[in-house]
Amino acid sequence: MKGQRERSKLIQKQILKTPVSRPITQLTVSPSGDFIAILTSHTCHVAILPAPSHLRSGDPSPLRLKTFQLGPTAHVLEQASLVSAIWHPLSPHGHCLVTVTKDSCVRLWELDKDNRSSFDEPALAVDLKKLVNASSSQADLSASKYGASKGFSPENETMIAAAACFGGQGFDEEHGWSSMTLWVAMTEGDVYALCPFLPSQWRAPTTMLPTLTTSVVAKTRALHGGERVSESERRVCDQQCRWLAEVDAQDPQLMPGDGDFDMIEVYSRPERPGAIPKLQGPFYLADGLDVGDVTDIYVIAPKIDDDALDDDAEYDDRDASEGLSVGVVCLATSTSKVYVCLDINGVEAAWLPTKRSRGLALVENADDQELLLLEIIDLGVSGSEQENWPTFTSSPSDRYELFTTQPGGVYGLSFGGWVGRLEDELASVSQAGIGFRMDVLLESARTTIDYPIKLPAGETSSPDATVAILDPNLGHFLLTSTNNVPFSAILDIPTYAHPYAPDDYEPTGLLAAPEPRAPYHPDEIFFQPSRLPQLIKAATDRKLLGTDLKAQVRFSPATLKLMEDAHRLLGDETLKLGLAAADLFRRCERMRAELREQVRRVAEIADKVHNVVGDDEEEEEESEGEREGTAVGKRKIETRIQQTQERTRGLNERVEALRKRMSLLGGRQLSAKEAAFAHEVQNLRLDVLARPDDVDDEKKPEAPTDPGALVHMDNSPAARERRVQREREQRRVEEEDYDDDDGAGSSLASRFDAVRSLHERLRREVDEASAEASQKMGSGGTGTGNGMTGVSSDYRRRKLTQVFGLLERETALVEAVAERLGRLSGRGG
Repeated sequence: MKGQRERSKLIQKQILKTPVSRPITQLTVSPSGDFIAILTSHTCHVAILPAPSHLRSGDPSPLRLKTFQLGPTAHVLEQASLVSAIWHPLSPHGHCLVTVTKDSCVRLWELDKDNRSSFDEPALAVDLKKLVNASSSQADLSASKYGASKGFSPENETMIAAAACFGGQGFDEEHGWSSMTLWVAMTEGDVYALCPFLPSQWRAPTTMLPTLTTSVVAKTRALHGGERVSESERRVCDQQCRWLAEVDAQDPQLMPGDGDFDMIEVYSRPERPGAIPKLQGPFYLADGLDVGDVTDIYVIAPKIDDDALDDDAEYDDRDASEGLSVGVVCLATSTSKVYVCLDINGVEAAWLPTKRSRGLALVENADDQELLLLEIIDLGVSGSEQENWPTFTSSPSDRYELFTTQPGGVYGLSFGGWVGRLEDELASVSQAGIGFRMDVLLESARTTIDYPIKLPAGETSSPDATVAILDPNLGHFLLTSTNNVPFSAILDIPTYAHPYAPDDYEPTGLLAAPEPRAPYHPDEIFFQPSRLPQLIKAATDRKLLGTDLKAQVRFSPATLKLMEDAHRLLGDETLKLGLAAADLFRRCERMRAELREQVRRVAEIADKVHNVVGDDEEEEEESEGEREGTAVGKRKIETRIQQTQERTRGLNERVEALRKRMSLLGGRQLSAKEAAFAHEVQNLRLDVLARPDDVDDEKKPEAPTDPGALVHMDNSPAARERRVQREREQRRVEEEDYDDDDGAGSSLASRFDAVRSLHERLRREVDEASAEASQKMGSGGTGTGNGMTGVSSDYRRRKLTQVFGLLERETALVEAVAERLGRLSGRGG
């Protein structure tokens, strides 16, 4: 998450005047947008928001709101202070407000702007201090009235409410019990839960009742089939069955939803087992942990169970599959620490028993639950010891992201880094090494922390609660203030949270496979015989009934008791049969819905394939003139394939031509020095090749190849002196040829001419010496008078070999220079 802090002036749009005279501590707008709750330390006012046309009229004059004081006798200065005001997520119209006071009293208000009395008295009120010690639903659990005397209770000091929130937002991808669970955090760190806490009329998301029914039926089957099951567990399971049976028996009211074509189902709150649920908890953190004063609580609902999902419900596969199957509970404290905990067991509906049982109450109260502490995040500023009141704000783009206000600014906490890995371990079938992997995961799990809004060093007070907005015009926008100075930040919008992004942003197959689910096993109730014949037989044996059941029935207490027993027996059996049949019916409907969906997708794929690879029937009926120049079906695909192949061949030819060209160029461009050298070689080539040869190679006399022909060469002192001079001249030419000369092309050409002339002179001298030796041998002379007397034959042979070696060197030198000039001229060209 990237953000840019911006300290700017807000544009004044509209001023709303309220009769509230005390400092405002909290503002919350109803989901419908009709009401706004304005809280002070002890009072709560609900104002009716004007129509959007009035807010956008452009008139800068203040608007006076029509305001009602909520609870003129409940929320006043003489009563306990307010800690939270929450709009119920399952309210059909979005007008149900829940208030929680410091003395742990919870009140539910069903507001109606046309009924003034709905603002005076709550529709449902409960005192958590009374509920925590209650043993039956017959006890007085209502909140204390104004002016009533209050007795002393140990819970007056331990159960001081700090904050409250609902476990869900009423979305389809959340677990069924989450949105109707109210979580209340106490200042000392204890956490309690009320489930189900519903108004008289509540809406049910499309996935709520199917998942709850399936899970309750499965749990009922498991509990009734087990042996080591406590009576309290059986009682809670039976209560859930009766509650769901009463909900299923209703005909829901259909009301328009958020969309133009969306419809929501509205149910009435069941009268039994009761409107006030059992208080579950306290949920303790780790033993011996000094939490401090809790300031706020935030709960992330567990994801929906995919196996228990009804097929008739329209839901997003991506949202239903992602997430964590356990709840996440976050607690903020006054010490700037955030405690991230996991609710492993989960919270389900539970009610108090109708009859008081002392032993059962002691056992239930002793069975406390515990939250698994996952991480402690310290967001405190070093050296700051001021008192602060951190709060949470949910992110509009991601369920597993929230913002918290701290003395240093606004922090963003993202749990997406470890949620996926933890869910993979929880959903893993293999149990081998699960303990080691979980320990490593819990030790390495770290929450991603961002700092989008950082307050200046001079700001000493804590910022107000953050407002997070996801709007097409504003983007992902954060707003807070401190000391009447606003601070804002604009964050990057995730791809999946962008308002114009497609819903199916992940590449998926054309025909998705149906979700795997557990195979169906018929309920045992279908195979169990009824116990009614045994009851009738026992009554006949005791002569409570006559031998003929069609005879007149005699009214007596025994007959009445028999009828009650038969009614109770039939009611229990028909209830179980109804639940089992309902489960079977829903599974059948799920299979039908899956089949319809698969047929629809196959039809869509068939249409796409037909449009791509086949000609439509309408196109076959068209004339050739109308279709001329238009490629459809197979012709279109063949044309595209042919064009692709031609383009590929063209690219291959270009690559081959470039490869050859690069091989000729040596793989790189000529530098400036290389270009100058090539130019010099070109000039030298023209200069050398332009010189006429003085000697024709075809007419040149061949050098003697027989060493015996020069045996009688002249060996006089003058001849030896000439040979020594020629050797010195040859060495000098060789040294000049191999010396690094930086001269122009003309000097190199003169050196080449000098070498050529030297070579020609040496050949002429050899020819002359050879001719003289031949004449002397032809005249028959012995050569004693020409200086050859006294010279041994070995010396002459060595000298002759030396001369031939010099000739070979001269020839190789000339050929090497000519070849080098040829290469240089070719490279320069």
